[in-house]
Amino acid sequence: MTPTLTVSWLREYLRRPLNLALLVLVPVVFVLLSAGALANFADVLSGGTDRNSIELATAGWAASILAGVGAFFHVSGSRQADRRLALTGLRLADVVGSRIISSAILGLLAVAGSVVALWVRVDVVDATRVITATVLSAAIYLGIGITVGAFVRSEFNGSLAIVFAWMFDVFFGPGMGSTGSFVRLFPLHYPTLILTDTTSNQSGIFGNIGLSVGWAVVSLAIGVAALAFTTAPRRRAARRPVPVVAEVGASAEVEVPSRSPARVRRVAALRAAGLELRRMPVMWLLMIGLPVAFISASIAVTPSTPTMVSLREGGKAVVAAIPLSTVHGAIMVPITVGFLASLAGLFVVLDSAEADRRLSLTSLRAGEILSVRMVVVAAAALVATAVSIAVTSVDFTPEQWGGFVLANVLVALTYGAIGVLVGPIFGRLGGLYILLILPFIDIGIAQNPMFDAAPPAWGRYLPSHGAVRVLIDTAFTPSFDETGAAILAVAWLVGLVALATVAFHRIVTT
Repeated sequence: MTPTLTVSWLREYLRRPLNLALLVLVPVVFVLLSAGALANFADVLSGGTDRNSIELATAGWAASILAGVGAFFHVSGSRQADRRLALTGLRLADVVGSRIISSAILGLLAVAGSVVALWVRVDVVDATRVITATVLSAAIYLGIGITVGAFVRSEFNGSLAIVFAWMFDVFFGPGMGSTGSFVRLFPLHYPTLILTDTTSNQSGIFGNIGLSVGWAVVSLAIGVAALAFTTAPRRRAARRPVPVVAEVGASAEVEVPSRSPARVRRVAALRAAGLELRRMPVMWLLMIGLPVAFISASIAVTPSTPTMVSLREGGKAVVAAIPLSTVHGAIMVPITVGFLASLAGLFVVLDSAEADRRLSLTSLRAGEILSVRMVVVAAAALVATAVSIAVTSVDFTPEQWGGFVLANVLVALTYGAIGVLVGPIFGRLGGLYILLILPFIDIGIAQNPMFDAAPPAWGRYLPSHGAVRVLIDTAFTPSFDETGAAILAVAWLVGLVALATVAFHRIVTT
């Protein structure tokens, strides 16, 4: 029975072949485009880091996050179906085992994409070591994804928790030069040591492999136990009937007369947005807590070594030497808010899609329904921006506060619109795969002056180029000289909002 169910789960996954393609393509893009930049970053943080070793580690990092996120959605999206199967009399071991095996097969696809990309980019001398560590990295996060998927109901909260755990794991782990004893508690600590061919105090490389296997076994065991616990049939107390109005979201609780004027409809839509915002406490906790933790830790580990940054001052191009910690404090804000805003746009719109289709049958128009969702997305983006700026201001003060804040708001709103746009096209899992890679490649690498004084030529065609140029100018120069970049940033925002509106209209009218 287990093989039959496994094939069924995989066939179900293949109904969206784009997800399968992205599962292989995203690690390829991540390894090919980010390996060199991450190696440079590690060298800056730790000094004397072997570039080839860090590039080898990117395969394990890419495979782990994709395996974790893929397992989370695979388990979370089928929670009710698995419970019903268990209630029909199928053995719990068959239901849970088939879900674990199918998740593992998807994780192996991510491993394959990561390893192939690594082979294309660098000369892999010890293939056995690299493949072993990459598989172990994926297995560890596979267990984490299954555990989170078993217990966390919200796809937004669960995926965000996995992604930020991974970000701390990678950027504050041994690959980036961290040597404190606390980093040994990170899941990817020992697989990263294997990939970078670094010995530790645990009997050299054989100790690292043994501890990595131990992490993988424990992680998967916890995942299996969590999935079995939440899938097993159990008696539940009778529940009071849930009003039908609760099924269509907060917007449905706002009465709209059948022939109400536009002003009344807009007021009703804004009231609905307020109701929805008050019902998302966990999202606010993440939007506030994660920037505080991630930005503070990033600034703390960055040295004050000078780095060259390309600027415009008085209408002329100049290159200035600026402490790396200062540059990191400035660029961490758009990196953080861009990613958070994009996820908010993705999940806010997709989670309310069914309710919005029903609302479109009332007097509310598609544009008015979209305004409710965009208010929620914009509020989340602005809160994340405000918190991120407040955190970085403890260690960094821009030359022009107004322009610096405006630039970050443009990044947040731009990526919020991108999240709204990619959701209807790629779905939850495919959209998350895209949003894992796009902000990182765009803001974290292409526009990041920590890696290069000026953005590469291809980086000028990415969404955040104009806004980040405004940010760099207002952060480090006393006068504003990036008028063209500001116009470009606004054009990107207007264009993406227009495309997102079209995509949203397709959701509510389908």
